[in-house]
Amino acid sequence: MEANLENGQMTNASTSKSHSQRQTTSRRRQNDSDVAGGVGITGGGVVILPQHVLNELYHNYSIKQRRSGLKWFVFAAALFNIWTIGIPWDQSAPTRVINCCMLVAYLALTALLHIGRRSGKPALRRFHQILLIIVPRALWLLSILHFTVYVILQPSFSPSLPVGYSRWDSLLSNQLAANAVLIATAALIGLLYYFMGEAKQKRAFLEAKKSLEVKMVIEEQSAEQERLLLSVLPKHVAIKMREDLGSSSSEAFKKIYMSRHENVSILYADIVGFTAISSTYSAQDLVKMLNELFARFDRLAEKYQQLRIKILGDCYYCISGAPDERPDHAVMCVHMGLSMVKAIKYVQQKANSPVDMRVGIHTGAVLAGILGQRQWQFDVYSKDVELANKMESSGKAGRVHISDKTLAFLNGEFEVEAAFGEKREELLRIAGLKTYFITKVVKAFASPCAKKINETQSEIAHPNPNGSTTDIVSDEDDNDATLDDEGLLAQNSVSNGHQKVIAVTADEEEQVKLENFKQRLKDELVTRDGHENLTKDTNIFLRFKNPQLEQLYAVYREPYSSLPLLAALLVQCIDVLYSYIVLPRSTLHFINIAAPLVPIAMLVVISLAESFSGMLPKFFVDVSKRFNDITFVRELAAIIIALTIGFSNVIDMFFFVTFVRTEHIVSESEFNVTASLDSDINLEVEGMVTAEHLLPASFVEQMREAVPPERVLYPSYLSNFGVLILIAIAVIAQLTHLTKILLLLSIAALHCYFNIFIMQDLYALEDDLEHQPIISTRYTASGLLLVAALALSTLARHMDHEDRVIFKWKTEVAEQKETANDMRQRNEALVYNVLPVHVAEHFMKNTKRSHDDLYSQSYAEVGVLFASMPNFSDFYSEETVNNQGLECLRFLNEVISDFDALLELPQFQDIIKIKTIGSTYMAASGINLQRTLRNDAPITERWSHLAILVEFAMELKHALQSINEQSFNHFVLKMGINHGPITAGVIGARKPHYDIWGNTVNVASRMESTGKAGAIQVTEETCNILQPFGYKFLQRGLVAVKGKGQLMTFYLQGKSQSSAEPVLSGAVELNGQDSSALESTSELETSDIKMPLLKMNAPEQSLEIDQDQSLKNDSAGQERVGEFQSLLE
Repeated sequence: MEANLENGQMTNASTSKSHSQRQTTSRRRQNDSDVAGGVGITGGGVVILPQHVLNELYHNYSIKQRRSGLKWFVFAAALFNIWTIGIPWDQSAPTRVINCCMLVAYLALTALLHIGRRSGKPALRRFHQILLIIVPRALWLLSILHFTVYVILQPSFSPSLPVGYSRWDSLLSNQLAANAVLIATAALIGLLYYFMGEAKQKRAFLEAKKSLEVKMVIEEQSAEQERLLLSVLPKHVAIKMREDLGSSSSEAFKKIYMSRHENVSILYADIVGFTAISSTYSAQDLVKMLNELFARFDRLAEKYQQLRIKILGDCYYCISGAPDERPDHAVMCVHMGLSMVKAIKYVQQKANSPVDMRVGIHTGAVLAGILGQRQWQFDVYSKDVELANKMESSGKAGRVHISDKTLAFLNGEFEVEAAFGEKREELLRIAGLKTYFITKVVKAFASPCAKKINETQSEIAHPNPNGSTTDIVSDEDDNDATLDDEGLLAQNSVSNGHQKVIAVTADEEEQVKLENFKQRLKDELVTRDGHENLTKDTNIFLRFKNPQLEQLYAVYREPYSSLPLLAALLVQCIDVLYSYIVLPRSTLHFINIAAPLVPIAMLVVISLAESFSGMLPKFFVDVSKRFNDITFVRELAAIIIALTIGFSNVIDMFFFVTFVRTEHIVSESEFNVTASLDSDINLEVEGMVTAEHLLPASFVEQMREAVPPERVLYPSYLSNFGVLILIAIAVIAQLTHLTKILLLLSIAALHCYFNIFIMQDLYALEDDLEHQPIISTRYTASGLLLVAALALSTLARHMDHEDRVIFKWKTEVAEQKETANDMRQRNEALVYNVLPVHVAEHFMKNTKRSHDDLYSQSYAEVGVLFASMPNFSDFYSEETVNNQGLECLRFLNEVISDFDALLELPQFQDIIKIKTIGSTYMAASGINLQRTLRNDAPITERWSHLAILVEFAMELKHALQSINEQSFNHFVLKMGINHGPITAGVIGARKPHYDIWGNTVNVASRMESTGKAGAIQVTEETCNILQPFGYKFLQRGLVAVKGKGQLMTFYLQGKSQSSAEPVLSGAVELNGQDSSALESTSELETSDIKMPLLKMNAPEQSLEIDQDQSLKNDSAGQERVGEFQSLLE
């Protein structure tokens, strides 16, 4: 398997399915160790790092991972040292001294690694980093040197070690060939393990990179959503709503996000004279002009720490002192008002018209929050909000009108004069307020940005070596500068030769993003020490403390994890060659070796087939996948393979090496001579049953006669081959380290048992050939097996530890990505509840847009609905019994939430809620970018959405009726519907506010405000369109509509089974009343249903004023919605 480290993926030549794919893969292999070059960020969010950067990151990452195995390497080296010192007891003193020195060197180098490891001193930390580079290389060179010196110092050859010098005998060439086979096979297994580990690390690195890319894209989208969300909702409200998103509540009432704030200054600002210029501009041009103006207002709001609430037509209102309390809320509001008056100069120049700002400010308590479940808008409710609105309407153009409540918080920072607004506005008189105009600023306000401009100018005019300045920007200059402080800073710098780059170019942005990605990738994989972090999550047996995580790890498997099974198959195949070279040859011996090859090969092929899906039949691959998907079966197969190769060698030792599979059976005389030299061995084995005693005497005698006596046997080669078996078992990836350690120690112990107790006669002969060493060869071989088993056990634990680290990393990256994705989905859900989907997508996709860019769309055929509860203002009161009005708003929240719930029904999917204004609900139909109709489409097809809007209006009545029955109230809806062209768009791109404008909206608003409680009023044109859908209407008569004159209107009666004939003009009675009586009743029932939400009780004589004046004074919010629509006619 050849793996390519690339920016996007790691390809494998074995998985190519076509010739073209193989060609592509072969081309990629030319730079197998490199990364595909290139710089940039693709449209899909994939970060393309430069080739050398990615290679450097992976190199550092790879070294970091290999470094974790250093302690296991030192442990294995120490075991080898102990073996070389203690086991060959008859070695010379210089050899033993050298071995001891090597052991001390190993321990000293290991101790060096701990210097400065956890030190907080930078010097020690740098020294530790240098040691991490030097010590591993020194240990590696030391181990090679140690092994080489040890072999050279051996006086004679011992087959217990597979390399060394030997005296000449007839089997020397066979021994050297066998040694070469052992070393080559072990090296192949080591290379297999190395490349598998390297591929695993590359996959982990690339998967982490890819996951980080996805995570960064998600985070970028989420950040844009967060910015968009926080531009509409205060942070504390957005966080709370995000936490509650998707959670179920057992409370009787729906969740309301509302809080009361005391000492809040409320500012209302209206453009005076805007009606005069509206007739000379199209709707889109007016929206563009307002967008530019309100964008300036938003910048002012940021400067003066204001929270913009809403934009109603050409009215802008904001608050200071909520949700974050601040003692200077009134001062900031006044500065905001003064700056807005100056900012209107922009519109004067743009429109060449004497427009002006009228600003009113009042201080009091507010209930701030959102109502409903869709199209959330942060709003404030209270009687003080109503009074602030009246402060604006009773003010004068170009002046900031404040109440005495606000004046009490100004601390003498402004000079004022009496305004006598209470004489112009009845509600102000009833509230007992005195009003004033701001005449002069006593204490100037300097924003941080304006102060910076002033400092720069002062430094240029009067250089100060300390770089300080004592000048303060005057309020007038500051207010002028606030229109675009950032622009003035840039302009000032350029004019004085200090050019500063304010806007980062696209290439620089991309470079910054690449650097950020590089650093984050380094933090994710290179800097973080996952091996140390894993100890916190696992116990002593390397099992995750989290049971679910442990279960996932047991099921999880790396790609190509079955490849190490090839090592077992290789070892069993090599046994044939190995035995042929150095061990006596017989038919039974080769039968015994070949027999296990069949089941081993079958299990290995079944396990591997999944990894080579492009080369094998699909049926076979599917069987392999199902086989590997079952954890128990996968592990059982690996255990069977390990036991098979282990017991195969043991069977050789027991049966065939001793008697059946040898061509040289030790003669009785030779055995007796050997035994006399080692009487202890005879005593030790006396009475024991050997393999010779288990076979028929005649068979043993026949074998002895057929064997030439000159052949010599080295039984220790079976132990050497046992080490190779242990190596093959240690690299199996399907098993945990505990299982592998158990297998390693069991097989090693079994081999040791046979060496010491079953094959003592043959080892006695080998000892004779080795001139009777102090420690018998059978003990030396057994010691080698135990040392190898212990060393490989540490390797198995390290492999399991490494696999768990990679798995934990992948899990953490997946969790982080999931968390980021969850955050994005929650933000997305919130954003889509603030703005319509197509509008939200426009803002989130165009992240590089200017804050002042305008979003608008024109629609030719749209239905607009206004629905209000005219008697809710009488229901609202700010008493202690209803928690200062909060319980009243809780009820209103229930009503609006039930209305919003209707929009979830399939039949109302195309209806969009525009906003709520107090207790008024506004919705529209036909605003659908995907909606395409033929030019000659019939009315019933073109205006089907208008009929759905009517059905929605009727469902609103049913929903309110159901609420009335449950709450024992008698609220009614007054609704108006109109149809026609509109302009939809967003005003204030920094704090986007979606709305619709046009004559259609204006007339729909008037249809509601001039209608009758409990009825749906429409114009004659709307009536004619709805009649083909089967709706019945009752003519009301001519109704005076502001800005439109007299309009013929109709009340919707219901829907018949068949289409009704067009309604004829003329007076029509309704419930026994003529049209004039109905009109008179409608006038008396006109009430305050718009923003502001509440109406303060005025004297009865106020009802006698004309209808237009009543709407202006008692329904200020209605005027805000309706007046601006009239501007766009």
